[in-house]
Amino acid sequence: MSLLLLVVLLFFSSSSSVSSHQHYVSDDCSSVTHNPCHPLSVYAEDMSQYNGTIFYFIGTNVINFTVTMDSVQNVTFHGLDQSPTIHCINNVFIAINTSNHVSFSNISFHCRIYFRYSNDITIAGSIFKNLSHRYMHVSLLNVFDSKITSSVFDEVYLNFEYDPPPVCYSELHHYSLTLTNVTVTNDYLVFGMDHGTSYNISVILDNVNIISTTDYGIYYYFTESLFFLYITNSSVSYSNDGFGFEFDMYSQRSKYCNTKGVESRSNIVIEDSQIYNNDIGLYFGILREYFQLSNYHIAITVKSCSVRDSDAFGLSVNGRLSTSAHISLIDTELVGNRRNEIAGCFSIVLSNITVTNSLSTGLAIMSSVVIVENRLEFKNNTGVVGGGMAINGSSVIALAPSANLEFIGNHASYKGGGIYLDEKTGSAFARVSPIPLTLKDNTAGVAGNDMYGRIYIDFHKIFNSTNPSSSSDATDLAFCDPDSNETTPIQYDGQMLKYNVALFGLSTDSNSYSLSDGRITIEINGTIVVDKYINNCSLIEYTPKYTNYGEHNVALSVTTNTFYNIELQLDISFTLNECPIGFSVNSLGICDCSVSRENVRCDINSLKITHNGLLWIGTYHTSTPFNANATNPNACIINEDCLLYCSPNPVTFQLNDTDAQCVDDRGQIMCGSCRDGYSLLMGSNKCEQCHNSYKMIAWIALFAVMGVLLVVLLIALNLTVSVGTLNGLLFYANIVKLYEPVLSRKGALPVLSQVISWINLDFGFEICFYNGMDSYAKQWLQFAFPLYLWIIIIIIIQLCRRYGKISRLMGSHTVPVLSTLTFLSYTKLFRTIVIVLHKREVTLHCANESVRSVSLWYEDPNVEYAKGKHTGLFGFALLVSVLFVIPYTLFLLCHPVFEKYFSQFKLFRSWSHFKPIIDAYSGPMKDEYRFWPGLLLVTRIPLLLIVTLLQNESCVLLLAVTAVILSLSFIFGGVYRKKLNNIIEFWFLLNLCIMASLSVVFTDDSKILHMKCYDALIKKLFKNQDEDDELLLDINESHLTVDQQRRAIVPSSTEVRLSNSRESVVDLF
Repeated sequence: MSLLLLVVLLFFSSSSSVSSHQHYVSDDCSSVTHNPCHPLSVYAEDMSQYNGTIFYFIGTNVINFTVTMDSVQNVTFHGLDQSPTIHCINNVFIAINTSNHVSFSNISFHCRIYFRYSNDITIAGSIFKNLSHRYMHVSLLNVFDSKITSSVFDEVYLNFEYDPPPVCYSELHHYSLTLTNVTVTNDYLVFGMDHGTSYNISVILDNVNIISTTDYGIYYYFTESLFFLYITNSSVSYSNDGFGFEFDMYSQRSKYCNTKGVESRSNIVIEDSQIYNNDIGLYFGILREYFQLSNYHIAITVKSCSVRDSDAFGLSVNGRLSTSAHISLIDTELVGNRRNEIAGCFSIVLSNITVTNSLSTGLAIMSSVVIVENRLEFKNNTGVVGGGMAINGSSVIALAPSANLEFIGNHASYKGGGIYLDEKTGSAFARVSPIPLTLKDNTAGVAGNDMYGRIYIDFHKIFNSTNPSSSSDATDLAFCDPDSNETTPIQYDGQMLKYNVALFGLSTDSNSYSLSDGRITIEINGTIVVDKYINNCSLIEYTPKYTNYGEHNVALSVTTNTFYNIELQLDISFTLNECPIGFSVNSLGICDCSVSRENVRCDINSLKITHNGLLWIGTYHTSTPFNANATNPNACIINEDCLLYCSPNPVTFQLNDTDAQCVDDRGQIMCGSCRDGYSLLMGSNKCEQCHNSYKMIAWIALFAVMGVLLVVLLIALNLTVSVGTLNGLLFYANIVKLYEPVLSRKGALPVLSQVISWINLDFGFEICFYNGMDSYAKQWLQFAFPLYLWIIIIIIIQLCRRYGKISRLMGSHTVPVLSTLTFLSYTKLFRTIVIVLHKREVTLHCANESVRSVSLWYEDPNVEYAKGKHTGLFGFALLVSVLFVIPYTLFLLCHPVFEKYFSQFKLFRSWSHFKPIIDAYSGPMKDEYRFWPGLLLVTRIPLLLIVTLLQNESCVLLLAVTAVILSLSFIFGGVYRKKLNNIIEFWFLLNLCIMASLSVVFTDDSKILHMKCYDALIKKLFKNQDEDDELLLDINESHLTVDQQRRAIVPSSTEVRLSNSRESVVDLF
C-alpha cells in the first residue's frame, strides 16, 4: 500500500494538471501551488462525494467542529510535508462510520478519532498526540481487516471493541487486525472481545511497545468469543498492569449471533516479549461464573518471555477453579518480582521455567493442578512460608518423567525455605517415576530449611534426593529444658509456672523428628489459662491466682489445626503452698513482703528481697535449719534500721543469706557477729580471718609485759594525778576518745591519736587476739586489762610492806600510782559497763500474725539481753558498778564533805585511812576546790551517756558542758595551787570547746582540715613527741570506728529514714 501511494504521488507531480480525484487540504491555500485546495471544513460538508479521492494535507489544519465521514470508500489522507497536522479544538473529534478502504498516513493528529463498522482501515507512519491533556483516544468498533503500522500514540490510548454484527451471518466470517511497530507512551491498549462465535478474528501484535502508563499496558477483555491473539517481540514497562487478560461473561450479547456448529475455542500466544518494571507483569483472570456454565475452551501459551522486577506480581493466574482454560509457560524466566502466583487453575504446564530473586515466595500455588515438564528452577527467592515454592489448598504438582526440580539458596523467614506444603494439601506431588530433585543452601527461620509439610509419606518414591532438612506440623511435644524432670517445684501465690516446651514434626524420614511450631494451651484444673504460639524451645509462663492450697493438675496441649487431628498433650501437676518465710499474701493475691516498708521490694519468683541499704531484714531463731523455700508457722521476721555494720548500698538477698546485707565480713542477726570463719579484732569492730592460733600466747605475754612497763613508767617518771599536770590531759584524752567519731568523720583524729588511745588504756592498733573471738569475749578482755593493772600495783604495795628495800625504792609513789591507774581505769570500765548493759528492743513479726518485741544485746543482737551467756557478763558489769564505779564516784565527789563535816565522828574515824588516796587526787588543788577532781570525774558520766544515746545533739551538749566547766575554772580564778597546772587545764578545756564549736558550725567534710590545725599546737606542749605523727595517722586511718563507718556510708542527701532507736558509738571500745 505504501509503495502504491508513492507511485501515485510521483505520477501526479509530473503532470501539468491535477485530476479531479486529487485534492489539497490547507488552512492557507494561498501558499499552496496545487489546485484544487480548500480548508478541511469545505470538504467535510459532504465527504461521501469524494469516494476514490486522495487528500494531501499541507501544514496545520485546525478544525473546530466534528468531522463525520459516513459510507466513504477508497479515500486516502496523506501528509505531504514534514509535519502535516490535524488539530482539533473545543473538544471536537473525527468520526468515520461504515466506510471501506480508508487510509491515513504521515499525519500528526491532535484529535480523537472514532471508527465504526468499517473495513480495511489503515493507519501508517502517523503520530497521535494529546496536547490538551484531556481524555483522548482512538476507538475502533467492529473494524475488520485493518492495520496500524509504524505509528506512535502519546498519551492517547487505543481501544478495540468487537461486538456481534448488526445482522447475523449465516456462515462463519474471518477477519484480521494487525499492529506492527506501534509505540504507546503514557497510555495503553484495550481489546474488548464480546462477539461470541458470530465471526472469528485474528489479532497480531508485532513489535508493540507500551511505556510508562499509569493504567493497563495491554488489556485484553473478552467473553465467550472466537479469536486468535498472537503477540510477538513486544514489551510493556513501567505500567500498573503489563499484559492483562480477563475472561468474563456477565453480558449475554456474545450469544445473539453465534454461528451454528462452530466450537467456542480461542487461542492466545505470547512469544519473545519483555515485561518489566510493572506493578503486575502477566495476569490471567477467569471468572468462574461464566466458565462453569459453558463449553468454551481457551488455550494460552507464553513462550520465551521475560517477566522482571514487578512490584506486586510477576505472574498472576486466577482460574477460579475453571476447567476451560489451559495455560502453558515455556522457556520463560520470572526474575526479581515480588511474588508469582497460580490460583484456582486446573490445567497449567511449566516447562523450562526459572524463578529467581523473588521477594515474597518464588511461586505460590493454590488450589491448582500444575504439570511440570523439563526443568523448574528456583534460586535465591525469599518469603515468609515457602521461600522457593509454596503449595496450598489441595494443589497437585504432576511431575512428568522429564521433570527436574532445583531449589538453591532460597530462604523463608518462617518455614519451608525451599518448599512449603500446606498440611491440608497432603502429598501434593504426583509422578510416574522418581525425578531428580536438587536442594542446596535453603534456609528457614523456624522449621524446614529445605521442605516443610506432609511430604515425608512418599518422599523417596517421588524424588531422587538425599534426605533434606525438613519438618511438618507438630506431631509431638516435649519438655526441652535439659534440667527439667517434668515436675513442677513448690509454687506460691504470685510465683510463675515456667515450662520450656518444644513442638516436633516428622521429617522426610518418618522415623525421625525435627523442630516445628504451633499453638499450645495450658489448662489448670480443666480451665484454659494460656493460649500461646511457640517455636523452637519456648518458655511458657503463667502466674496462678488461687486461694486453694494443695496440688493442681496442669495439661499442656497442642491446638494447631493439623492434618493428623491427633491429641497432643502433656500432663503435669504443681503444689501451691502458703507464702514462705518473709512473705505474705497481699490484696492482689500475690506473695509480697510480710512487713510493708518503704523502699523494700520482695520478688516471689526469685524469693529475693531488695532494699536501699542501712536496713536489716532476716529471721529470728527459727526452730529448724532455715530454708528460703520453706513455710514455718513459728518463724519471726526482723525488719529494723541498721546503721552500724549494714551496707549503705542497695542490696538483693534471700532470707537464707542475710549476710549479704552486712559489711566488714560481718553477719548473722543485725550484722552483730562475724561470719563463719572470721574473728573480731581487738582495737576495732572489724572481722578478719585468724590463721595462727598460737599468736594469742604471744599477745598475752606482750600485754602482760606492757602492763608492768606502764606501772614502772608511771613510778619512774612520777606521772601521777598527785602532780596535778595530768588532770586536764586525762579529761581531754577521755572526752576526745569518746567523741572521736563525732568530731572527725574520716578516720582517727590527727591529734596524737595513738597517745590518746594509750591514755584510755586502748591498744590503738588492730590485732587478731585468737581465732573465733566475738563481742562477748572482747568485753571480758576490756574488763581484764584494768583489773590486771590493779593486781600489779596491789602486788607492788604488798611487796613494799614486806620488803623495806622495795619500799625505799618505790618511795612515796605507790599510792599516787594506784590512784592514777584507778583514775585511768574508771572511764574504760564505765564505758565497758555501758556497752554490756546497752539494750535494744527489736520488733518481731511472726508467721502466725503475732507481733511482739524482744530484748537483745545492742553490741551483738545474736545474744538475748541478760539471758544465756550474756547473764554472766551482765552480772559482772553490775558487780563492777556496785563495787567500784558507784563507790569510787561517790568517794571522789564527796570526800571534801566527809573531811570537813564528818571526820570527827567516831563512825567515820576509819576515813583517815583513805587520806593518802584523797591527797593524791586533791593535793594539787586549793583547799576550797578539793572537789574539782570529783567534779571532772562525774562530768564524764553524762558526756558518755550523751554520745551513746543522743548522738545527733552530742556536739552541742559537749560544747555546753565544756563551756560550763571552763567558766567555773575561770570564775574560780584557778583551782590548782600551781599556776602552770591552771594554764594546762585551761588550755585543754579551751581546745575541747573549740573542737566542739567547729563540729557544730562546719560540715563533716571540713572537720579534718580544722582538726589538723591543732596538731601543731598540741605538739608544742609535747616537744618529745616523735616527728612521725603522719605515720601514726596513716596507721589509724585504716582503723575506722563504728560511727566512722556509719558516717562514711550515709550520704548527706540520703533518703533513708532513720528510726528513733540510735546506734551506739561506744561499741568502738
